[in-house]
Amino acid sequence: MRKTKEETQGDSLSSPSPASIIRQIADGIEDPCFAIDGKKEVIAWNGAMEILTGAPAAEILGKSDLEYAMPFYGSKRPMLIDMAVSQDSTAEEGIHGVSREDDLLKASESFPGISGENRVFNTRARAIRDAKACIIGAVQIFQDAAKHRFVQQDESKSDEKYRTFFENATDFFYIHDFQGNMIETNLVSKMYTSYTVEDLARMNIKDIMPDSYKAVFDGYIARTLEEGKGEGIISILNKDGHERVIEYRNIVVRDSHGNPLHVQGSGRDITESIKAQRALKLSEERYRNILDSIEEGYFEVDLTGNFTFFNQALSRNLKYTDEEVKGMNYRQYMDESNARKVFDVFHKVFITGETTKAFDWELMDKFGNKLYVEASVSTLKDSKGKIVGFRGMVRDITERKEAEKERDRYELRLAQAQKLEAIGTLAGGIAHDFNNMLSAIMGYTELARKDLPGGTRPDECLAQVLKAGMRAKDLIAQILTFSRKFEAEREPVNTGLILNEAINLLRATIPTSIRIACTSGHSPLFVFADPTELHQIIMNLCTNAYQAMEDKGGKLRILLESVVVDDAEIGAIDQHLSPGPYVKLSVSDTGCGMDEDTMKNIFDPFFTTKKRGKGTGLGLATVHRIVTELKGSISVQSAPEKGATFILHLPRFTG
Repeated sequence: MRKTKEETQGDSLSSPSPASIIRQIADGIEDPCFAIDGKKEVIAWNGAMEILTGAPAAEILGKSDLEYAMPFYGSKRPMLIDMAVSQDSTAEEGIHGVSREDDLLKASESFPGISGENRVFNTRARAIRDAKACIIGAVQIFQDAAKHRFVQQDESKSDEKYRTFFENATDFFYIHDFQGNMIETNLVSKMYTSYTVEDLARMNIKDIMPDSYKAVFDGYIARTLEEGKGEGIISILNKDGHERVIEYRNIVVRDSHGNPLHVQGSGRDITESIKAQRALKLSEERYRNILDSIEEGYFEVDLTGNFTFFNQALSRNLKYTDEEVKGMNYRQYMDESNARKVFDVFHKVFITGETTKAFDWELMDKFGNKLYVEASVSTLKDSKGKIVGFRGMVRDITERKEAEKERDRYELRLAQAQKLEAIGTLAGGIAHDFNNMLSAIMGYTELARKDLPGGTRPDECLAQVLKAGMRAKDLIAQILTFSRKFEAEREPVNTGLILNEAINLLRATIPTSIRIACTSGHSPLFVFADPTELHQIIMNLCTNAYQAMEDKGGKLRILLESVVVDDAEIGAIDQHLSPGPYVKLSVSDTGCGMDEDTMKNIFDPFFTTKKRGKGTGLGLATVHRIVTELKGSISVQSAPEKGATFILHLPRFTG
């Protein structure tokens, strides 16, 4: 479709003139520059020219006839720009050192009109041609030679700094294009690869990659272009085929328009670090395996007592899982007294720096069971020698402690048995000799009474002598029984009947301020024993009980019952009992009670806390002997001013 004349004129009016275009271009140039048209009239004079010459653009624009040379020379004379317009080589004679490259003219000169001593400018002038190659004007640019030299020097210094950094940095640097071709790198000076600088200059990155990485190179380039940067770990091959592990970081370098130019980055050889990490991991695994294979518990805690490291033996002994033990504080698995003991030991180790060995304390596992452990504790230091916690070994010695307690019980029983045997032997010998003398005394006393009339004073005195002799005879019988010189005649005996006989006898002899409460049930409970022995047991225990209440009165409680002892109860009663049916006899009082030291000795022969004339100290010793011979057990529970309870277990006869 053909345009009308008016539309063509409108297009012409709307299009900028060449002079306007040149003026806009000149205003965008930082260096001083001006332009003239084919008639040598000034059509552009930028701001830098105003600063350089001091002549405002408004005064210069449109000037011709070499008036624009006045600010430079102080006179009208041809300039380099005139030579570009006229292409007149003879004009170059007025300007020294002019060089020509087609339409471009270059010269170096000074201008008298420009302030500044010995100020030299590098000038360039170029002809402006239209579409038909006809010259329609020219432009001239001025550049301060000294400033240009300083810029070049700065660029040279900057390049030198870059090169120094490039060569002396610990890491290696590289620049490659998007096909992987090397542009520049200092890899040779930073890592031994057997390649030379010339080798790498002709190589592609893929040439030094293992095959497994070559396949993913295109993906690496695509990701780097998309994200503008990248980082990761890659392997490269030495010339001899050995693999090195590289940690890299890179960015995409772009031009001023945002177009990608190349990839620039840095790399670091971490092969030895990887090997060290693997060796450390292997060492830690061996360390852990060794610790987990030993029976003793190993622990590391911080300064507040929280677990930071431990082996499986420790968590296994405490019955916790590894996750539960992590971060647990030592106060969570021991009572306050043991926590204080542990704190004192840790504090001593911290102050002195000396290791504490064979340190005992008590722990509680997850279910509240008591554990006895023996530990050694030392300080835990960091790389600078600062104490950051404690470490140690823990050995479970619960079985050893229980064995020691059992040994102590055996030794106590053995000592008591030896004591009883020695005293029994001594008492038996004395009682035997005394019995011979007592027989003579009682015999002659009876003979003397036959010669005296009855009812007389001498007869009554001899009767008292004879009566005392009979009491002495009973005492000797008891001593002989204690010394095992008396053979008991044992048979199935109804314990309830013996108990009733003893209670009836006690009611007639004990004070009325003491009440008796007896519970025995209705079913007969048989024990294979001598009736006299059972009578002695009941009478001695009850006598001991009511004598503890003589001063203030109280209540005597007697309980006779049948029980069955199983394996779980044996430990709480007596380790020497066998599981089965038993007759249980409990004798309790509300008297003065006993302390622990007294209870340790109450079954010793001739031990008594009673006043002179109140007891011989043989009652409880006799009870203990009889119960032991019957394969039973006796225990006591008491506290000062809380009364006492004696508990007997005698094997029940079921035949």
